[in-house]
Amino acid sequence: MNAAMTLTTKTLARAAGVGLLLTATGWLLARNTDHLFTGAGLILAGLAVTVGPLWWRIKNARTGSAGAIGRWDAHSRRNAGTASRFDIWRTSSGWAMRRKATVIRPSLAGMSRRERRRVPLTTFAVPLARAGRQTVWTSGEESTVRVGIPGTGKTAEMACRVLDAPGGVVVTSTATDMYELTAPLRAQHGPVRVFNPGGLGAVASSLRWSPLTGCTDPGTAARRSADLVGPSQPGSEAERWSLQARRVLAVWLHAAALGGYRMADVQAWCADPDTGREAILTALKTSPQAAAMRQAAAQSIDMSTRTRDGVMLSMAPALAWITLPDAARAGDPDPDAEMFDVGELVDRRGTLYLLGDDDGTVGPLVGALVAEIAHQARRLAATRPGGRLDPGLALVLDEVALVCPTPLDKWMAELRKRSIVIHAACQGLGQLRERWGNDGASMILNAAAAVLIYGGCKDADDLRALVDLAGEREEVTELRDAHGRVTATSTRRVPVIAPAMLAGLPSFRAMLIRRGMRVALVDTPIAWKRRDVRRAQRTRPTRAAQLRRTVSALIPRPGHRAA
Repeated sequence: MNAAMTLTTKTLARAAGVGLLLTATGWLLARNTDHLFTGAGLILAGLAVTVGPLWWRIKNARTGSAGAIGRWDAHSRRNAGTASRFDIWRTSSGWAMRRKATVIRPSLAGMSRRERRRVPLTTFAVPLARAGRQTVWTSGEESTVRVGIPGTGKTAEMACRVLDAPGGVVVTSTATDMYELTAPLRAQHGPVRVFNPGGLGAVASSLRWSPLTGCTDPGTAARRSADLVGPSQPGSEAERWSLQARRVLAVWLHAAALGGYRMADVQAWCADPDTGREAILTALKTSPQAAAMRQAAAQSIDMSTRTRDGVMLSMAPALAWITLPDAARAGDPDPDAEMFDVGELVDRRGTLYLLGDDDGTVGPLVGALVAEIAHQARRLAATRPGGRLDPGLALVLDEVALVCPTPLDKWMAELRKRSIVIHAACQGLGQLRERWGNDGASMILNAAAAVLIYGGCKDADDLRALVDLAGEREEVTELRDAHGRVTATSTRRVPVIAPAMLAGLPSFRAMLIRRGMRVALVDTPIAWKRRDVRRAQRTRPTRAAQLRRTVSALIPRPGHRAA
């Protein structure tokens, strides 16, 4: 064993204590001239005892990669393989967030350090969870992912993300609970708008948006068709059909926008392309690329019956939402009637709620709108100081694989440079793989600055993969004789958290995998227990109270004649 390893931290601490005691004793004796030489000798001996072992360890310590790995291994033994308080303070404390404040919000760069210290931490960072008594923060450029079955606390934590966001927010969900929890408080900071093509609850859409908006430009039409068709697993048969469906749909969207048609007309063309031939070719005469577009349109209609049926079958899910009355009202208006301004959402700290459905029928429409917002936000950020939005834009995507089939694997890494942060939630790793493939799911998890793993997972392979990410720790085992007496001890390497323990985590508790630190078990916040939420719910009349007031207003009171 290396000589430096024999000098443990405990040995150094004892040597330092003895050395300081000798030094203090020598200093007291040296104050008396009769014991001057004795005191000086004790001072020198104390310094030698204190500094000598430390110098020996530094001189013989391993450096480079071997030394770093040795220190990490010793750290894991001290903390059972989990993050220490220092790790959390170094990577996720308020101090760590303030170090990056001028990068996240370029408008703070012109302030002095004293002025920046007075800026509230919540203007460029948000609290993620609590590890013991410490708050784990994430900055305004760090994306996060949560994985857990329904009922484990994902929605309660994501609602806090909506409430704490320092800038604009886009929220997707398959239920109205997040809207009901957060909309009253978000309305105090900026405008609140709702896009509800799924017709959930009694929430009416205050925004209408057509996918044909801007499709008079061929580039916009190509981008919009890709957003509607959505991602597919690379290398599969479905991907080849999806690529052809995107090319055909792009031409048809371009023709519909030029000819003043609606999305219902595009859906009718998909059902029977022959009936739309004349309308498509006529509309494309005014295209900036008329010859190429008309040729592509003719090829899309004149394909062999088998090939055309396969392309139309791949295109049909992107247009299935048009048959729903609520979705048709919200997503099929006059293409020039509605304009959505992302600048208002960002600069006025607005909130947009996008409500989907349980079976994913309106998912392509919602995903296309989110993709359009992300596109406009990127272009807006390019015109701002530092190439960033200030304050940033948060995309809170609940049930992301079902409601919002967007290129999340590419966004997670690319949008952070624009201060567009993504907070996504899914029900399991299998859901990510089904939507984005194995490589896409890996990219999503790798690009996330923090991943919260909730309990309830029952897939053995997924549990083993997550446990491997947590690492290993040393466990002391005891050997006992027939009478139960300990005869020997040994150590072995075991996972930091066992698969059964991870699967059995209680609700609102999760394993945190954070960039730059070891794993930690954390308590995630619960939105409806927050003071501001409870205060808003007390002051807001319930539906029953509103009904009673309406009924009492209709019933004449005693002593008053009915009109």
